Amino acid sequence: MTVLAQPRGRSWLPAATIGLLAGVDNIAASLAIAALLFAGPLSAGLGVGVGIVLVGGAILALVVALRSTLSNSVALVQESSVAILAAAIIGATAPLAGPAEVRVATAVAVLGVSTLATGALFWITGRLKLGGLARFLPYPVVAGFLAGSGWLLVDGAAVMMTGSHINLEMIERASQPATALLIVPAILFAISLQLAIDWLRHPATIAVVMVAAAVAFFLVLALSGMSIEEARSFGYFPPLTAHGGVEFPTLDMLGRVDWQAVFLAAPTIIAVAAVSMVGLLLNLGGLELAVRRDIDVNSELKSTGIANLLSGIVGGPSGYVGLGMTILAERTGVHGRGAGIATAIAMMVGLVAAGSFIFQIPVFLAAGFVLFMGIGLLKEWLIATRRELPLGEWLIVLFILACIVLLGFLEGLAVGLLVSIAVFVFNYARLPIVRVSANGIEYRSSVDRSASATRFLGRHGEAIEIIQLQGYLFFGSADGMVKYVQRRLADTQRMPLRFLVLDFRHVTGLDSAATSGFLKIRRLSEDHAVKVFLTHVPDDVRKILELASIRFGDDGTMTLETDIDHALEHAEEAILCEQEDDSETGLLGHFNALAGPHPRMGDLLSLMTRVPVEVGDRIITAGDRADDLFFIAHGRVRVQVTFPNGRKLRLRTMTDGSFVGEIGLYMRQERTADVIVEKASEIFRLGADDLARLETDDPELALLAHRLLATNLCEKLSVANQTIKRGER
Repeated sequence: MTVLAQPRGRSWLPAATIGLLAGVDNIAASLAIAALLFAGPLSAGLGVGVGIVLVGGAILALVVALRSTLSNSVALVQESSVAILAAAIIGATAPLAGPAEVRVATAVAVLGVSTLATGALFWITGRLKLGGLARFLPYPVVAGFLAGSGWLLVDGAAVMMTGSHINLEMIERASQPATALLIVPAILFAISLQLAIDWLRHPATIAVVMVAAAVAFFLVLALSGMSIEEARSFGYFPPLTAHGGVEFPTLDMLGRVDWQAVFLAAPTIIAVAAVSMVGLLLNLGGLELAVRRDIDVNSELKSTGIANLLSGIVGGPSGYVGLGMTILAERTGVHGRGAGIATAIAMMVGLVAAGSFIFQIPVFLAAGFVLFMGIGLLKEWLIATRRELPLGEWLIVLFILACIVLLGFLEGLAVGLLVSIAVFVFNYARLPIVRVSANGIEYRSSVDRSASATRFLGRHGEAIEIIQLQGYLFFGSADGMVKYVQRRLADTQRMPLRFLVLDFRHVTGLDSAATSGFLKIRRLSEDHAVKVFLTHVPDDVRKILELASIRFGDDGTMTLETDIDHALEHAEEAILCEQEDDSETGLLGHFNALAGPHPRMGDLLSLMTRVPVEVGDRIITAGDRADDLFFIAHGRVRVQVTFPNGRKLRLRTMTDGSFVGEIGLYMRQERTADVIVEKASEIFRLGADDLARLETDDPELALLAHRLLATNLCEKLSVANQTIKRGER
């Protein structure tokens, strides 16, 4: 089947369509944002506000389109950050004395510095490849911030309509007919816009509804016989500025800026940058799901950072990739950079065409659009999250929103950060600090012992408790460790605890406050005569413990060991010192304990050759042919491997009653490890030729030998199975 290629002349059409829709949407939002930022005492700066918002938006769209790793990205001015800035600008400029130009210049400076700070934060975070860190902010806290931004937009719309924030004074003003005629159309427009968006879900819906509302308003004016200038005197249109059209900031404005007021707005500026960072990462996460491919977050941060820096230079607002428009571009087959470029062109055309038109836009359209954006944020981050989050987490969203409403955004931000820390600490403290726990029956050292010693440890191994810790230990989690030890000491259904092994292999760090938990464990161990072994302790953790006056030594309550295996070995030897003499003496006694008494056991022993050895001798060398096996009557040997770099690793230790080399003998393979005598030992040897001769000349004695070897192998297999089960846990 042949696929017809799309004519090249039409390849620009989808991109141009997306650009036009995004441009119209951005222009409408920019006009509303400018009206929000430059309302009331700042209305003289409306022309400048429209100019910098449109130019800044065009810069954002163009730079992100050219540099984004997602070629069809469409960047937009984001209302969540503007909502926070609107209150900050009013707070920074309201106390200023002097002409209106000072307040307007200061407002532009606050806006521009905020965007520069946002761009710098984006770029530095991307440059250092730290984009993933911002995602650790708990989702309910993020939702609370964005819902709070929605409230600020709603409150800003109230200021645009009544000149007052939402409070009792505003309610009193709203009851007056003249004010009600300003409020009701804006509310109806916002509701109509929201309903139309919910029903139609078409990108052109906003533009169509706005045009229809404007036509209806001018029709009502015509029918009432009221002129535009009369309507302007009643507050239905924004007041005319001296220029009467779009303006642009000049270098002269820098001399009129009250930089002290800008400095006092620094906390809000930082908050805007942080909220913008969260918003960008949320949008990028949504885009990854929508386009079904990974996005280089750090590259996007750098690209968006440059775009915001350029927008901030001209005093424009901050922004980043828009989720809805970019997804629309993806679904309509726009895969090049044309959509973002077309958006920038559409905004510049709108800037040229705006002129005095901006002063003919009814106030209720701008206020209603701001109200619509605020309701949208509240709907998405307060109402919709109720279905997505558990009640407890959703109450955090509601609590942060309430703090922003009652106290202000910065105060709400502080509360949100405290809630974020508290949520993190609470959730982390709920994670089990004990990764694995076992007793000395379930978990044995790598020392092979005689049958009687193994059985004795099987009866008394419960006196050993092994606890593998995990995670970062701080005050809350360390308390869980202490309670675990307290429960074990108080458990009367189990053998009294005598040895405690605390393993740090999976511990990532230790807070100094957590040392109180180890001090409590030391006190408990002294009170109950428990020996404590700490294994795999990192140097930095050891130093913190020693600074807290926790001392380690062989003669003390707490002792450091390299690993669990060595700690268990010491604990087992201490327990075996209490083993009563059960007449298991010599090799014959070990054989009888393993396989049971047999009348010919002495005959088997007489076939073995005693091997004279000294400490340090090798009775088996890696690489040799396996043609014999050894029996340790008493003493101690270690099995070790040597790596090509010379490093040696102990695999096992074998003591009285152990068999060495039987697996290699049965498998007819080369030796895989060295076996070295560690202390004075009595060792016997049985050669493969001796065993083969028994099978021919004395089958009964050969059967007894194989029975001994098989029983020993079963014991080792049982230990190996326990090790596998521990690993699975």
